[in-house]
Amino acid sequence: MKPVLKISTFTIAIYLLWIAAVFDPIGNLFMLRYIALAGAMVCVVLSEFYLKLLGRPPSLKVVTILYISFLMPAYGFEMYAIRGGYTSKLIDTSYAAAGLLLLTSLLYDNEHLCRVGIRAMVLSLRLLVFVVVSVYAATTFGLGDEWISFFTERSTALVSTREFADITLPYIYFLASPMLIYLIAYDLNKLANTLSIKSVLMCAFSIFAFALSGTRAHIILALAYPPLFYIFAYSRHKVILTFLFALLVMWFVGLFDFKITSAFFAANETDNAMKLHMLANYSEMFNDPLTFIFGQGYNAHAWSPLLREMIATEVNASKTELTYIEIVRVYGLLISIPFFLLLCILGYRVSKTSDEYRWLYPAFAIYLLNSSFNPYLFSTNGMLPLALIAAIVSLTGKSHNVRMSRDENLGFQVE
Repeated sequence: MKPVLKISTFTIAIYLLWIAAVFDPIGNLFMLRYIALAGAMVCVVLSEFYLKLLGRPPSLKVVTILYISFLMPAYGFEMYAIRGGYTSKLIDTSYAAAGLLLLTSLLYDNEHLCRVGIRAMVLSLRLLVFVVVSVYAATTFGLGDEWISFFTERSTALVSTREFADITLPYIYFLASPMLIYLIAYDLNKLANTLSIKSVLMCAFSIFAFALSGTRAHIILALAYPPLFYIFAYSRHKVILTFLFALLVMWFVGLFDFKITSAFFAANETDNAMKLHMLANYSEMFNDPLTFIFGQGYNAHAWSPLLREMIATEVNASKTELTYIEIVRVYGLLISIPFFLLLCILGYRVSKTSDEYRWLYPAFAIYLLNSSFNPYLFSTNGMLPLALIAAIVSLTGKSHNVRMSRDENLGFQVE
């Protein structure tokens, strides 16, 4: 394929992939998700991916793909066959699907396509902010909300309200809302570089849309994000300052005794109580050395009474929201420890990349934190940004001390 044609084809595939990820993450919007994914996979094949995967020495991107896209699913299915077998319909497919999504990292074949990926992500998430704020305005001020059903009927969004400590909060949750963590980091970085009314408003709307998603984690992170971002992005004493910031927040909350924060963290709150109960069940599971070391594999809810008890209230669920404990349950320490190390290496490498992409480091760290209590990591929300980050750190790692120049003729900056 000629270079110009390749760039154009891959650019279209990347933009389509990100738009689909934000507005059609489950394929109910004219099957846009499947069309975008099929197009991306065709481009991956055209990129002669097998030559890159077999290249020596392997880049961090290749190692990440081989481990998450091939080794982990193969191991999960193997343990599924050994421990449980086909005793009920296989619905625990998110891990294997995540591996397929990670292959899109091969689309970012050069520095220009990495920038295309950033622009596509920013544009699609900027559109999401516009939609979320529009939904809020329509439902709050009665501006006509019939159009909202376009998203809710396709299970792309949930629009309602939630109550904490007798305080009613809006609940405008799009499936792609967790990815706004990356847009906020992008906007905070621009704000640090160029202080203007426009950059302030862009950042404020991004944070507001994130808070409107209505989950406790997102509301808390919306408030804590700016100081955490600048600590992670610009401070040399990240651990100390993060610890001091956490202490300051706890002191402030304790001093004023806000009812809503008490409701967020109360042990008897329904969601918190469920998660605490899950920990007891996990402890019992991990008392079995076979599970602790080798894992249960996929679809374990079909034969594990303890897992069935934990997911009994969810329809068609096969795992809980405690992501990292779930990874240990599925894969055991044998596979999960290298996976956690891989995430740490990616985080370290992105923290050392060029200034152009340094903002991805706090975004990635905060996203991983947010995933602790929510099943985001092995989903479109988690894998598409991870694929882009793996490509960026691998490409920029080849020229560690050379700042990448912007190509004004090939690209444009999304505001």
